[in-house]
Amino acid sequence: MLLENTIKIQDKGNFVYVFKTQAKLPLLLSVFLLLLWSCSGGSCNVVPDRSFNTNINQAEHIGVFATNGWAYADGGYAGLIVYNMGTQSNPQLIAYDRCSTVNPEKGNRVYVEGMLIVDRESGAKWLLRDGSPAELAECPLKPYRVGQSGNIFYVQN
Repeated sequence: MLLENTIKIQDKGNFVYVFKTQAKLPLLLSVFLLLLWSCSGGSCNVVPDRSFNTNINQAEHIGVFATNGWAYADGGYAGLIVYNMGTQSNPQLIAYDRCSTVNPEKGNRVYVEGMLIVDRESGAKWLLRDGSPAELAECPLKPYRVGQSGNIFYVQN
């Protein structure tokens, strides 16, 4: 089924522009439903902000400096998970809050299990490599900025 629409727009100089469009009903319906669905989910900024500055060094967090290594650290809302996307000789650290984005008001901590991060209360899972949802969760884990000064890395909000 084709729908024909005529749109008339009058500018300040009293010029009238007429646009005629034709679109298939299923396409319009699909676009409308996609827009409705994408706007109804709410925001993924669900974990409360807390100001902090945490240093990550080899003496206290030796595990994170291995290739694919990780460590828990203080900071954030429920603690931090710091992950090394690089190598031992060239670490590239990223950090996430340990607060689950599923029911964040409960403040449930997540735990690293293999290459996944798991909320043991809800069963939700995220990928360790980038914090994106893997199962049940709709929002990624809250990321934090990681900077470097010499051999010391720092995570801050």
